[in-house]
This record gives sequence, C-alpha cells and structure tokens, in this order.
Amino acid sequence: MSARSNWRRLPEVGTLFGIRFVIALTRVFGRTMATGFLALLALYYALASARTRRVSRDWLGRVGLPASFGNVVRHVHMFARVALDRLYFLQDRLAPFVIETHGSELIAGMTSAKRGAILLGSHLGSFEAMGAVGREEGATLSMVVDARSAERFGQVVRELAPEGKKLEVIPVDPDGISTALRVRQAISRGHLVGILADRAALDDERNVMVDFFSAPAALPAGPWLLAHTLGCPVFLVFGLFTPGRRYDLYCELFAERVTLDRADRQGSLARYAQSYATILERYARQAPLNWFNLYDFWRSHKNV
Repeated sequence: MSARSNWRRLPEVGTLFGIRFVIALTRVFGRTMATGFLALLALYYALASARTRRVSRDWLGRVGLPASFGNVVRHVHMFARVALDRLYFLQDRLAPFVIETHGSELIAGMTSAKRGAILLGSHLGSFEAMGAVGREEGATLSMVVDARSAERFGQVVRELAPEGKKLEVIPVDPDGISTALRVRQAISRGHLVGILADRAALDDERNVMVDFFSAPAALPAGPWLLAHTLGCPVFLVFGLFTPGRRYDLYCELFAERVTLDRADRQGSLARYAQSYATILERYARQAPLNWFNLYDFWRSHKNV
C-alpha cells in the first residue's frame, strides 16, 4: 500500500505560521479580502498537487458533478474558506455569518440538564461552527483530536479561544486508555465531547467496513466502542457551508445508548458504523463541495 494512500502519512498543510498569517490578513483586510487571497491559493494548490486533483475528481465523479479542473479549484477553495472561518468560530465570533440551526434544541436540552454526551462529526463542513453555537448556548465542549494534530490544534485554541471559554483538547493516545479516561471525566462533568468519526487508520485492526457511495470504505470502530463503554447519548452534528457566509447546522440524536451485542460484537459495530455512513452520505450529497477528506478515502482501504 502506497504511503500516499494513508491520511495519517500525509504532510500537514497548515502550520502555526500559516495560521497566524491568515489571522493577520483577516484583521488587516477583513474576511472578504482574505477569501479572495485564498482563491489564488486554491488555484495554485490545484495546479501544483496532482494528488489533490486526482482525489477531488474522484469525489466529484462519485457525487455526480463534472470532474473539471474548475470544480477541483472550487472544491479546494471551499476547504480553504471553511478553514478560515474556523478561526472565527474558535474565537466565538458569529457576527460575520448567517447561521441556521436545525435541532440545536437537543444540545440545549443536554446543557440545561448538565448531561454529558458524545457529538459525532466528520470532515464534512465545519464542526467548529456547531461548537461555537453550542458554547454560545452555555455548553462546554471537549474535542478528541488525533495525536498528530493535537499539539498544533491545542496551541491554536490557546491563542484564539476567548478567556473562560477554552476548548479542552483530548489527544488520542496509542492504546486509547488515557483517552477513554479523559473522555469519561469530561462526560461526567456534563461536557459535550466532539469526535470526528470518518477517518480510519490503516494500521488499526478495529476498522469497520461500510458501504459508502456504493463502494466499500473503512471507518474507525473507536467511537462506537467508546460510546458503548460510557453509555451516554450520541448525537450526529454537521455544519454545512454555503458561500458566501451561510452555515446550516444540523444536530440529530443517533442513539440514547450504544449497545454492542456480546454474541455478535463485530456485527453490532458494523451496524452502527453503517448507520453513521448512511447519514453522512445523505449530508454529503446535500453539500458535496463541503467534503474535506482530500486523500484516497476508498483506495486507502481496499486491503483493510
């Protein structure tokens, strides 16, 4: 299996210097000017990266859009624009956006009852938009982040998040034990714990195969194993971006409790993962250019 097929082996395209540069750009020229700069950057990136062109065209074909170079540029630009907006959401700056919520009362109910829950998101649209709205309504959010990105993400959070609204970052440790303990502690304190559940590692034997856009793909079993252990409610959340400044935020109850059958544990995992994949596909069809898994999502799992 080629190293380029595994998302964990891809180089990080964002650096703290780059993030700080974009922050400075928006502070001096505003979001509109920064968005224009990102259009030039998207054009350059689409020209320079054959891998990006290939995986974007593969995705465009799967969702029935023309796999043209122009659509590849629009796809990359969409990713860059949402990444820019994350910087606003981490600062709880909602004023520049038109935000429509669908099901936010579910999160408000958990917050008022001081009940912890797992929020399962994905690399579709913006998870941070939902987090900012949740914090606005009094929720406390903890975010489980892959260890490879945790330090950089944590630094960004420390620099940007408003005082008193710090976002707790929980890195995924290799054995998962300390991660599970920290998530349990957060849930017991009434936190909402965010987990992006759409990226599986090639070297993880707990991956679960699902049908996604009429092809086999692997998803991580970790979120379902964790939810089963904690016995807390699980919600699915999606923040879909429509240019130039609209976000539609969706929240729906996935399960009051994830229960794995002792006699058929693998079958139970597969059913939960497939249900998630089916719902993720529905939202991805609704906003196809919001798909930000810009790597070989299907090819990387052919031998899993």
